[in-house]
Amino acid sequence: MTLHRIPNPRVLKEEIRKSHERSRRFGIDPNCVVDPGQARLTSHELAARVERMRTFFDVAVRQLNELDTITSGGFAMILADHEGYILSILADPENRARLARINCAEGFRWSERDVGTTSIALSLARRIPVQITENESFCRRGRGFTNSAAPVFDDQEQLLGTVVATGRAEQVHPHTLGMMITAARAIENELRIRSKSRELSLQNRSMKAVLESIDRGLIVLDREGRVVEINDHGKAVLKGRDLIGTSIQKIARRGIDWEALLAEGGECVDRELFLAANRSAPVQAMATIRPIRASATGDVSGFVMEFDEIDRIRKLVNELAGSHAVFTLEDIIGVSPGIQAAKRLALKAARSHSTVLITGETGTGKELFAQAIHTHSERKRMPFVAINCAAIPRELLESELFGYAEGSFTGAVRGGRPGKFELASGGTVFLDEIGDMPMDMQAKLLRVLQSGEVTRVGEHKPHPVDVRIIAATNADIRQSMRRGGFRQDLFYRLNVLPIAVPALRERPEDILPLGVHFLERRRRTLNSPVRRFTREARAVLHGYAWPGNVRELENVVERLMNIVDEPDVGPEHLAFLEGKASAAAEGTALLARAERQTIADAFHATGRNIAQTSRLLGISRPTLYKKLRKYRLSDRV
Repeated sequence: MTLHRIPNPRVLKEEIRKSHERSRRFGIDPNCVVDPGQARLTSHELAARVERMRTFFDVAVRQLNELDTITSGGFAMILADHEGYILSILADPENRARLARINCAEGFRWSERDVGTTSIALSLARRIPVQITENESFCRRGRGFTNSAAPVFDDQEQLLGTVVATGRAEQVHPHTLGMMITAARAIENELRIRSKSRELSLQNRSMKAVLESIDRGLIVLDREGRVVEINDHGKAVLKGRDLIGTSIQKIARRGIDWEALLAEGGECVDRELFLAANRSAPVQAMATIRPIRASATGDVSGFVMEFDEIDRIRKLVNELAGSHAVFTLEDIIGVSPGIQAAKRLALKAARSHSTVLITGETGTGKELFAQAIHTHSERKRMPFVAINCAAIPRELLESELFGYAEGSFTGAVRGGRPGKFELASGGTVFLDEIGDMPMDMQAKLLRVLQSGEVTRVGEHKPHPVDVRIIAATNADIRQSMRRGGFRQDLFYRLNVLPIAVPALRERPEDILPLGVHFLERRRRTLNSPVRRFTREARAVLHGYAWPGNVRELENVVERLMNIVDEPDVGPEHLAFLEGKASAAAEGTALLARAERQTIADAFHATGRNIAQTSRLLGISRPTLYKKLRKYRLSDRV
């Protein structure tokens, strides 16, 4: 049966007849006026039941109060729950007392099992609106009253209860039932609105929670590109608060053709933007914009823009890529005066912002010093990006260092790419083998050092960068400058804090401590039985020239860890070093003979003139004097 539809008289008459039959089966006494055993809630039980149905109770009672006002009294308005328990009665004192005499009061249950056929009982039993006259009630307690009841349902068509208007028989009109049906529908509508409101509120809170849980900036735009919502992270990035209603074109000023994007309802992924709000300085960001489409039609109803500061992205990329320093000054092993002096200079360099030039032969540990300087500086939490200037092809070096714009050359990725300088912004760039950098790149590097800005290949607008430069070389840059292979102005710009790392042969007292250090470290990782060097083996290590410096020593120790199957490393295990030593000695002798002959030829060609010979050879006079004495080329020196 359709909800709220009044049964036609024939059907209602049949429903009442069947209710009478059920009442008789339940053993209801037709002559009963008051049943002392009638089911009733205690005051605490009634209060608990009302609290469980608080929303339904409040809405229904307010609606019944309005009806009571409209009817100008004379009626009692009753609210009962789905089990028939009376939750509230609105009546004047006379009607309330009259109803109380038949147990029609708050807390009593009025189901067919309790009172037989009544409007409350039949409305709940059959889920229909009914009007019961005094002659149609099963018990005498209903005589003298005509009752109109309409059931109330929730949005899932679950029965909540019924609302009833009861009055003297002569007061009730057939339209009274229609009035109660209207009241029931009004209650249901308000409950439905409240339910939807709660759902929307929950959805809004959930959406807000989702927005705030994202640790990136998030902006929701309407179809015209106006800001509808922005999360707190986005506000923090943009340093703006009152952005709702602002056009995105006023915020994202560079990087996207907004007119085309909004008109076409398109999207863009990982696009570099410059964002600004409330006249604040522009923030370089990476953003993805996607349309919001209606589920039914697919039409674009707005956009979602997700963005983050590019510096934060770079930091994350550098962390994932391992672009950070791990070594400290404590990791630099050595007790020699030369290495201790270099460590003291490195500590001073760490406290400075100036550029550093580290010189030393290959394998002496120049990058170790560079990392230690970074680790002890105030930039230690920022990226450390190492670049080998000799390992990158000449044609790719500029784009690798400074980045490139979209379409700047064949193979350039869409949207362009930042270079190592931008990725290291806030941290340190280590330029290894700086002496091998091409001359044209030296000029561009000098401009970056002077301006603090880089310009990507294929672009004209500069990008500010904040990097500390540490350069290193194993070449004689001063000699390269004299030959025109290195810019003098760049050298002086880099050589603010020079650090010379001595060769291993120049600090023999460090050979054994380094060897023991490498042995202990490799023994753990390689699970080697080797524990120590014998005295004779130490003598071999100490006497070797180590042309490959510390790197060669580490390589030798690792080799020993793999080939030695006993605790002690003896001189027999180091026999391969003797071959290296003899070959190195032979090479040194050949170089010495070539140098002696070159100096002798120049000295003879200038008529043994010291000044002319030093200029011809490109060496200083003191150096020439030393060489002449060494090779016994003149009796006058």
